[in-house]
Amino acid sequence: MAFSVFGILSVVLEAIRPLVPFLLTWLFIDILVLAVTLRRGQFANFRARRLSLRVSLIVMAVAFVAGPWFTQANFADLIGPVDWIFLVFSALAVGIASFVLTLPIASLLR
Repeated sequence: MAFSVFGILSVVLEAIRPLVPFLLTWLFIDILVLAVTLRRGQFANFRARRLSLRVSLIVMAVAFVAGPWFTQANFADLIGPVDWIFLVFSALAVGIASFVLTLPIASLLR
């Protein structure tokens, strides 16, 4: 397969296809919780942001460590700076996504 945007997207889609029902369910629950917290007026207070930040930092660290394993590689296979930059930014993206997804739930808990 030639390296193209569609080729990369098809590989990524095949990798996350088993997770799609879980992600859609999580997104639906997250939107419901967001509506409840906005209605109560307690969305994103300081304690909720702090809890969500802690959770997202843990998820980001796990994504950094598990990133090569997800592609059936290890850290010895990361040769160039592009590999390391991709790993860091993918872990950062997972951390930001987990912050956004856990903030409504943390607002409801705190």
